[in-house]
Amino acid sequence: MNLLSIFERQLVGLDIGVSGIKAVELSGKRTPRLLAYNRLPLPWDTISTEGEIKNRQVVVTALRKLFEGNNFSSKRVAVGASGTAIITRKISVPKMTVSDLKHQLYWEAEQYIPFNVEEVNLDFAIIGNNNQTQAGAPMMDVLLVAAKKDYIHSLTSIIEEAGLIPSVVDIQAFALGNAFEFNYSHLVDTSPGGTTNVIIDFGAGSTKISIVEGDKTTFTRELRQCGIGCTQLLAERLALPVDQAERVKIMEAVNPQVKEVITEYNQALVEEISRTLDFYISQGSDRALQGIYICGGASRTEGLIAALESKLPAPVQALNPVQNVAGSGKAMNAQAIRELSYLGAIAIGLSLRRAGDAK
Repeated sequence: MNLLSIFERQLVGLDIGVSGIKAVELSGKRTPRLLAYNRLPLPWDTISTEGEIKNRQVVVTALRKLFEGNNFSSKRVAVGASGTAIITRKISVPKMTVSDLKHQLYWEAEQYIPFNVEEVNLDFAIIGNNNQTQAGAPMMDVLLVAAKKDYIHSLTSIIEEAGLIPSVVDIQAFALGNAFEFNYSHLVDTSPGGTTNVIIDFGAGSTKISIVEGDKTTFTRELRQCGIGCTQLLAERLALPVDQAERVKIMEAVNPQVKEVITEYNQALVEEISRTLDFYISQGSDRALQGIYICGGASRTEGLIAALESKLPAPVQALNPVQNVAGSGKAMNAQAIRELSYLGAIAIGLSLRRAGDAK
């Protein structure tokens, strides 16, 4: 047995979403190979678009099935968290050490999060120095993250009930940034005034926006507009059952009646994304937007790319989260690589994490 190959393996990235669950395992080499991949759909309404798991047993059963057989070498997972129970804020505080910031974190957080600080898990990442001063003292920018304890407990207990080990709980929007940095390191400019890239994941239950300045995710937002939202709008306007509206959205998108509704949905979604980017720019970043990278199943919605290109302030292109990942040459593996190229950004970003990693 080659023990080195085992130790090189990282965590299994576990993306639990509204439409289904994806799991990815990569080798831990500089140019990793795809070791295992599996995806299972979930029935509608198992998980709400707010991130609430409404049917615990369905998710547990799906997780067990996902890991059946010998495809995955480990049951240690990095799982993504999302929804209204997660808050991220970029804040400015007086420059201090990491140790001092840890002591002051709860006091700082009270000013910025809408939750009782006793009910949340808090974490932070120091982004860098801020040009402003407070009472003559230098400032620094910090990304503050708050996750409701009951949500994290529910998520990790479901994973444990399925026989898995939740080694890392990461924010899905951060996993997007991680996938971008790994695959597009040649575009990363960490110098002052360097470039900024935007990653947008169009999912079934939400649209996630991550803004990466240099090699750091500094801004995130999760929009409620989503693939299910488009389907529900079609169901309402065309008087269709939701499952039929989903098929119509995919198979009959050029039908004039269908196209009109999808166009309305696209315009509202792109307008909200545009407002989000305008807000980010208004915060005084000195970095220009270099590119906007899109992914997720709903990124294939008819007319969405054209709507994005007409409204947003930087070139729009598809994110390929596996362009630096090698396949094994097997037919199943080649198919998995193709599927992951548009569905796997979050799972890939999670699979790059390591136990104890505080990035």
